[in-house]
Amino acid sequence: MERSRARLNWENHPFSETPHETGTAADLAVAPESIADLARRVLFATDLDEKLRLARRPLAPEASSTGSAPSQINFDRLIPGRPSHLRFATDTAARPSLPTRPGLVDEENRGVLLHFFANHELLAAELMALALLKFPNAPTAFREGLANTLREEQLHTRWYVNRMRECGVEFGQYPLSRFFWEAVSRMESPLDYVSRLSLTFEQANLDYSLHYGHLLREAGDTKSASILLRIYEDEIAHVGYGLSWFRRWKEEKESDWSALQKRLPFPLSPSRAKGNRTTFNEDGRRAAGFDEDYIQRLALFERSKGRTPNVFYFNPEAEHRAAVWPRPYHPDKKALAVIHDLEFLAAFLTRKDDVLLLRRLPSQPHLAKLRRCGLTLPELEALDAAGNPDPGGLLLHRKINRLQPWSIAPDLCERFRALQPATTSTTTAVATAPWSGKTRELFSKVSQVSTLGVWMGPSYPCRSAEDLAAAVNALRRLGYREGILKRAFSTAGSGMLRLDLSDETAIANRPLSDKILAEGGILLEPAHDRILDFSVQYQIEGGTARFIGFVEQIISKGGGYRGSLCQIKFCKGLAPELAQYLMDDVFPRYAADGPLAADLVRWAADRGYEGPLGIDAYVHRAPGGELALRPFCEINPRYTMGRVALELRRQIAPGCHLRFEIIKAADATDHDDAPLLDEKGRWCGGSLLLTERGPGTHFVARATIGKLLPRTIPSA
Repeated sequence: MERSRARLNWENHPFSETPHETGTAADLAVAPESIADLARRVLFATDLDEKLRLARRPLAPEASSTGSAPSQINFDRLIPGRPSHLRFATDTAARPSLPTRPGLVDEENRGVLLHFFANHELLAAELMALALLKFPNAPTAFREGLANTLREEQLHTRWYVNRMRECGVEFGQYPLSRFFWEAVSRMESPLDYVSRLSLTFEQANLDYSLHYGHLLREAGDTKSASILLRIYEDEIAHVGYGLSWFRRWKEEKESDWSALQKRLPFPLSPSRAKGNRTTFNEDGRRAAGFDEDYIQRLALFERSKGRTPNVFYFNPEAEHRAAVWPRPYHPDKKALAVIHDLEFLAAFLTRKDDVLLLRRLPSQPHLAKLRRCGLTLPELEALDAAGNPDPGGLLLHRKINRLQPWSIAPDLCERFRALQPATTSTTTAVATAPWSGKTRELFSKVSQVSTLGVWMGPSYPCRSAEDLAAAVNALRRLGYREGILKRAFSTAGSGMLRLDLSDETAIANRPLSDKILAEGGILLEPAHDRILDFSVQYQIEGGTARFIGFVEQIISKGGGYRGSLCQIKFCKGLAPELAQYLMDDVFPRYAADGPLAADLVRWAADRGYEGPLGIDAYVHRAPGGELALRPFCEINPRYTMGRVALELRRQIAPGCHLRFEIIKAADATDHDDAPLLDEKGRWCGGSLLLTERGPGTHFVARATIGKLLPRTIPSA
């Protein structure tokens, strides 16, 4: 590869108070240029010396003195003139990663970092030149300010090129990205220019220059640090310049935040106005002139900067929809409360750059609180009034990787038909496939027992009074005195009724309703003396089961879900007999390559399912007093609260436990919003409300962290 020429030797001290005094004799010997002349030279010169040569000041009057008039320039597919070794690389060219903090002690790595920044500064100068040529009729004050800013970008590029050479790296030694050019060069107005360059890429440099300036100083490279910190001061002025013109040209009543969001074309978004993996610099933005509302909204805003996102959606009523299918489902007040109050829990299943669809967006203070507690939040997008993707929103106009609903459901095919998967994703295909009776079987506990009874027994499907009487007699013979009637479609302990097996009158007077028969019948199971409830989380992908983890479940006396407990070691604090039984007989059963998981995979495949899958199970005392395992209590072909708890466990400091629970909003207190963080920002104590508590809220989710946590919840 052709390298930068040795004759590039700009000796410009990075602290020159007046840029025109920093030019070399060659800079000052050339006749004065107009703004248009300067712009043409910077944009089209193929010699880096010429491109970065500083113009004499003051500039000549605005009338162009040489070259083509702007109207004669074909701006379509225009790329800047550059020497061959500085031309844009292909999209597939391998580029080095930004050096890590420890890596900056190495001089060559520092040169790589400066190479990144030099390319950005050169691109900024070229884009400013392009704006000057594209918009010759822009206000004179705007053009003069832009020409002055361009001059500083030339200086910044010079400083970087000189310093990186001292670190042993030549400009052009690594592939040069064209992303900035592609994102900004299609601007159609000066407002587009300030939106895309000043308020987006230059604003991000408020984070990058300050962050890496401090890291370089920490690494002992005071010379490079001084350059970045001087450039940081210049960037404050550049962003402030763009902001002042942005406010003149946007709609008067529109906020800065709203106006910028509207102005940036996809894939640009305000997320590009922040540094990646850097500290968010609030003070620099205040100095540039942004107001507090804008700063806080930008701090919380997330959108993918490149990765095609997965799209998450919370629909915990899926089993109820499956139960009444093909009839329409109308949720009652309690179901609506669960949907609306807890939908933000799906955010904790996401990764950075994913999208979460919400019926109601949470408040900025709630999001800010979660961010302060170290949680990485996805991009949030509001659904329309009918609960569908907003036709005016961005999601329908961009590619997605996968649709990740909480659960597959009969309404998803129609609701999300318009989404555009970037790849043929099995998960998305399953989620949006037309519903069928075979799919419905996934949720039927009667169907689960009929197929996987070897792991779920004793459990008896009952479709008539005769079936129920036979099931009662079978449980009596096994030594049980009490049973549980369980509906085919139910969640979180609902649809369950305890039955005294000796009460002949109660049994005889319990007819099976038409509704129960339409669901496929009912189950009769023994009321076990449960010692320990737990869930096992898998991900079914490509015909195999990937084991995610175990989590202890906190279940109420009525069988309802109350919470999950994630210990450092699952058996910590358990009775020795139970701990030994779990280690020897229970945990090995759930190995991803074992027969239990193999049966699960076959069962799911026969019904066309791939995706998250949770197993509820428990250890109990058999009638003879010995410990026994019920390997499957329920199979949940969806995300579960246990899976949410396992994902939250990533936030916990070593040596601490997590209790995740769903509580009534009225039972939450202000003390539930004071988690303790260690020096790395991990939770090490206290508690945190994960969902928002407000007027009309019925339920909230709470995380409690500590060294020792009780295995029960008060009033459970």
